[in-house]
Amino acid sequence: MPESEPHSKASSGGKRSRDWRLAVSPRVWIAVIAVVIVSSGFYFARRAGNDPRVYSNDFNVFYHASSEVLEGRDPYQTRLGDWTPYLYPPLLALLLTPLAMFPLPVAAYIWFLINATFTVCAARLSARVACNDVDESRRLPNSGSCVPMVAGVSLLVVARSVVDNFNLGQVNPVVCALVAAHVYLYWKDKRTASALALAIAASIKLTPLVLIGYHIARRRWKFGALCLGLFVAFTALSFAPFGSRAPAAFDEFVNRTIKNEQGYDLAYAGNQSLRGVVARITPAPSGDGGQDAGELARRPSNIVTLLLSLSLLAVAMIAAHKAKNELIAAAPFVCCIVLLSPLSWKAHFVMLIPAVAALAGAAARGHPARSKILIAVLAVVVVLFNLTSLRVLGSRAAEWSDAHSLAFIGALLIFGASIWASGWRQTVDRGVLAE
Repeated sequence: MPESEPHSKASSGGKRSRDWRLAVSPRVWIAVIAVVIVSSGFYFARRAGNDPRVYSNDFNVFYHASSEVLEGRDPYQTRLGDWTPYLYPPLLALLLTPLAMFPLPVAAYIWFLINATFTVCAARLSARVACNDVDESRRLPNSGSCVPMVAGVSLLVVARSVVDNFNLGQVNPVVCALVAAHVYLYWKDKRTASALALAIAASIKLTPLVLIGYHIARRRWKFGALCLGLFVAFTALSFAPFGSRAPAAFDEFVNRTIKNEQGYDLAYAGNQSLRGVVARITPAPSGDGGQDAGELARRPSNIVTLLLSLSLLAVAMIAAHKAKNELIAAAPFVCCIVLLSPLSWKAHFVMLIPAVAALAGAAARGHPARSKILIAVLAVVVVLFNLTSLRVLGSRAAEWSDAHSLAFIGALLIFGASIWASGWRQTVDRGVLAE
């Protein structure tokens, strides 16, 4: 007994020490992450330059569009440059008008902080659904560590896209967080807030509308109609401030963005959407048809793309209908946001955070054999997304990777894995976890 008492006291002291470290560690990590974000913002803000009349990155376009709104014009009347027009519905330009009141460097820094915050929120909200959307009796015993792990994995897989968005000053992290919030709020039974999140996301960037198919597949007809109705209302209201100019602004938006009358070459290797892949592998017309080939590559869709898109949507709807987990049900449609858009640069693949979190959560909860397959898929996607960059491979190999659509293949792997995981029962093998 005398020997056991010191041992007991040492064990108790060791346990208190471990408990103290566990209690402090999250706060320390949050502080470290906050410092890194705040300090790195100065670097990324400089990417927007100092002259609002010169294009440096995409935030310049948003800043210019919002400045135009403040001057009483619509964001489509004047362009920052011939190939850098404002392409989104007006809502984004309207929401960013407060930033346009600041000097460009200050506005760019605030915009970076917004993007960084929304990126973390997208990963956090997705991880909470992924780790906890199972019966109480089947929850992971260590679900507290599951959420940061899944959030970290989802950010790691799309790390290159996250950095690209910060460099470009893009809006994709904000839209991604709204999509994640849409699924999270529905899971929390906050239907109105969930519908508002999706409507705002789609009113900034149209592609999140595909998530209405996810609700239709799960027979939520009224909720899907509510989401669509709110989107129409927000979009209509965003054009309303332009008064008599509103119809012309709407026509300009449709022609420039939806019909691609801006003239972007969708076959360009940087476009990693389904449309870009089809445009690259479709043979050009024979004979003297160079101009015709270029015109075909600028069309937002063709019969092959349309049929393949409908096939992917049909498969996604079947998977969503049978899935037991909300995030797994939504994951294929999240993938479709980038796969089915006519134009998806690699920066757009940050939108896949909720889908990656769904797979990481399924791997944490699933049978070991299945989990290993999902982990292998995510490892391959990490390589396809992050190790094919110019800085890693050099220009020639990076261009080859884009021309052979490796990022698109990575997104397609996530789509396929989420379809496969949708048929699982969301259970936990406690015996395996206990080991």
